[in-house]
Amino acid sequence: MDALLALTAEPSGANCVYGGQRVQSGQDGNRNGILEAGEVMSTSYLCSAAPADTRWVNVTASSIQAEANTGYLANASSAVVITLPTAPVIGDWIKVTGVGSGGWTIAQNASQSISTVGLPGGNLVDWAAKPISGNWSSVGMSSNGVNQVAATSSGDLFTSTDGGDHWTLRLTGQVWSGVAMSSDGSHILAATNGGALFTSPDGGVSWSNDASGRAWSAVATSADGQRLVATAYLGQIWTSSDAGLSWTPRDSNRAWRAVASSADGRVLVAATNGAQLYVSTDFGASWTPRASAQFWWSVSTSADGKRMFATVDTGVIWRSEDFGVSWDTASTSRDWRGIATSADGRYVVAATAGGRLFESPDGGTSWRATADAGAWSAVASSANGQTLLAAKTGAALYGGTRRTATTPGAAGTLSGGQADSLQLQYVGGGLFMPISFVLATSAFTPL
Repeated sequence: MDALLALTAEPSGANCVYGGQRVQSGQDGNRNGILEAGEVMSTSYLCSAAPADTRWVNVTASSIQAEANTGYLANASSAVVITLPTAPVIGDWIKVTGVGSGGWTIAQNASQSISTVGLPGGNLVDWAAKPISGNWSSVGMSSNGVNQVAATSSGDLFTSTDGGDHWTLRLTGQVWSGVAMSSDGSHILAATNGGALFTSPDGGVSWSNDASGRAWSAVATSADGQRLVATAYLGQIWTSSDAGLSWTPRDSNRAWRAVASSADGRVLVAATNGAQLYVSTDFGASWTPRASAQFWWSVSTSADGKRMFATVDTGVIWRSEDFGVSWDTASTSRDWRGIATSADGRYVVAATAGGRLFESPDGGTSWRATADAGAWSAVASSANGQTLLAAKTGAALYGGTRRTATTPGAAGTLSGGQADSLQLQYVGGGLFMPISFVLATSAFTPL
C-alpha cells in the first residue's frame, strides 16, 4: 500500500487561532490514489502566524468580551465596557480606540490589573489622614518610605516604623525647625530654633546633641547619614562628615531658610529669605550664588543633584536641570511651602499655605492639585516617589500613595474618552502593561 498526504485549509478556530493548513496522512488501502476518511492515521496542523495588521472589531453594544490580539473600536454614545481576555498568555495584546462620544472602559477579570505607570492620570496620589495631629514644622522618611519622622514647632518629635500607621513620641520640649532621615531610616538629624542639633543613630531610640544654641532653620543628610548639613538663620551653614560628631562652619552669615543634599552629600543647595540660592558641589566647602533674589522657602534635589527645585513664598516654583547653574520657573504663583522629589527628580510634590498640595509626574513640567485644602507646611517623598508624607499645621499628618496600577480583580477598571487610544500587552502575573497610547482628553481614569 502507498502512503498518502492530504493538505486542506483550516479555518480560524481552536486548532489554529489565525487559520492555516490541516495535514492528514495514512495508507491508500483501496489504491485509488485518494486519502479517504477511513484511511487517515494522523492529523497535524500548520498554523498561520498572527496577522501583521490588527483585526478590528466595531463595538456598538454596551459591552464585549475581548479576545487576545484584537483591536476594538468603542463606537457608542455611552461608555463601551471591554473586558480583558480571560486566559491570556505572555505577549498577548489588545487595542482600544474611542470612536463614539461615550468612550470606553476596560474591565478586568479576577487577579488581573493594569499598570498605570507612565499613563497620564494613571499615577494620581491617594491621601489618608494619619492618627496623629500637631503643629507640624518638618517631616522626613527613609528611601522606601517605611521609616518616617515628623516634628512640631510646639515641642514634639515622633517616628514611625510602619509607613506612618503608628507613631512613637521620641523627644519633647524643643522648638523643632527641621528633620532629615538617612536612606535606611537609622540616622536622624533634627534641628531646633534657638537650641541644638540632635542626632540619632538608631531610628530615634537614642539621641545626642551638639550643645549649640543657634537659630537652626533646616537640615539635610546624605543617603548613608554620614554627611550632614544644617543652616542657621542669620548665621552660617554647618557641615559634618562624621554623622554629627563634629561640625564645620561654611560660607557667611545669611538669612538661611532651607537646604537639600544629593545622595552622596557632594551637591548641596541652600535657600535664603530674600537673597539668592547658593549651590555647593564639593560637600559644602565652597558656595556659589545662583538664581535671583527671592523669598525662598524650601528646596529639594534629585539623588544625583542634577535636578533641583525651590519654592518661593507668594511666588513660583523654580527648577534647575544642571546642578543649580541655571534656573527657570516651573509653576504658577502660589503661597508655596515645602517641596520634595523622588530620587530621579521625576515625581514632585509641593505644599501651599492655605491651599492644596500640588504634584508633578514629569519633573515639574506640569502640575495638578491633589489632597484637600489646608495650611500645608512640609512634604517628604520615598526614593521612587510612590510613598509620600505631608504635614498640615494644626491638623493631622497625611500619608500619600501614588498609584502604579488599577485595583486588582473585577473591581479595577481603566477608562478613556472619545479619540483616546490604548494598547495593552500581557506580561504575566495577571498584569497588563501599556505599550502605546494616544490621548485626546485630559487623562485616562483608573479605578
